[in-house]
Amino acid sequence: MPDHPDDITRLRKASYALEDLPETIAFPQRAGDEPREPLPVVEATVDEIAFAIVEAERESSAAYRRADALKRLYKLAREAGCIGADRAATAVMKKECQ
Repeated sequence: MPDHPDDITRLRKASYALEDLPETIAFPQRAGDEPREPLPVVEATVDEIAFAIVEAERESSAAYRRADALKRLYKLAREAGCIGADRAATAVMKKECQ
């Protein structure tokens, strides 16, 4: 490791709240816009950080919805009598179509 840590490492060490700070940030994409390359967080303006927060929250919401749907499938499969090696979707569809 070099004698002088890079800026992102120094930021992460500056505060416990910044330990999970990403190397780069992504921005929301609108239809028709040119794709933007991820931007190093140490080069980002306050406005760019705000846009990156919007994108991170969108990604987080999508991940939460996926996890919640998987939990519902799991619960429905167990309610249909499934055990560990059974195919959850097959059992749920069979029960729902009866």
